[in-house]
Amino acid sequence: MDGFCNQIVGLVRFSLVTTGDFYPGFDSVEAMQEFLFDEARLARRFAMFEALCLPALARQSDPDFTVLFLTAETLPTRWRERLDSLLAPHPWARVVAMPPMLHYPAIKAAFQSLPAEGFSHRTSFRLDDDDAVDLGHVARLRRLAERLQVVQAPDRPMALGFNRGFYLRFREGRNEIFDARERTPLSVGAALVAPAGYEDNVYVRNHRALAQYFDCWSDAESFVYLRTLHRDNKSNPHFSGSQRELGQGQVNRILRESFGLRPAELKALA
Repeated sequence: MDGFCNQIVGLVRFSLVTTGDFYPGFDSVEAMQEFLFDEARLARRFAMFEALCLPALARQSDPDFTVLFLTAETLPTRWRERLDSLLAPHPWARVVAMPPMLHYPAIKAAFQSLPAEGFSHRTSFRLDDDDAVDLGHVARLRRLAERLQVVQAPDRPMALGFNRGFYLRFREGRNEIFDARERTPLSVGAALVAPAGYEDNVYVRNHRALAQYFDCWSDAESFVYLRTLHRDNKSNPHFSGSQRELGQGQVNRILRESFGLRPAELKALA
């Protein structure tokens, strides 16, 4: 489309220390840091990040994107050095470290730290450090964002929701993998297409409520996400649709072909 130039930017929160009630149950910033920076917890987060989130981003078929890794200024030195080392080979990766502050203002400031000059639109997408998107996700975002401009007023934001994918449930002995078709947009990969000067981003609303506040295109066919279920999930995972429509052979094939993941390794991931 003439004049349409799209900047695609994802944001991953990486043990971000916040004030307010984003992480309820802590009496102080120090108590939250003690929880977030627990050595065993960080070891588990890095294991999932290195096995799932990072490889998925590094192998995107469309390499023209940016991901902001929003972390705490107080992340312990050895873990910050490990994060920097993992991301150093990737030109699309940028670490943004913030002092303790309210959750959404921190996210908003991270997005605003990235210049948007030369772009007519920005597509912001969300991803957690323990999840993965399929290898064609950025290309899909670019294609949908441009095609949907013919039905969307150019000055209005539009949400993109992705309802189909997989869950990886961590269990003692052997993990479980199954497909899911959500009724409302899952957080993994959800996006907001907006004019470049728009001050907000996809995190401004809960992902389940995107269609309540924005015009929303919902993709119910593409297998977009791999979400993990484990002891460190911040929210209590709940399903809003159907599960286990596919046989295990189909699940394994799609994971290999669309995500570049080996099902046997996922089932053994500790």
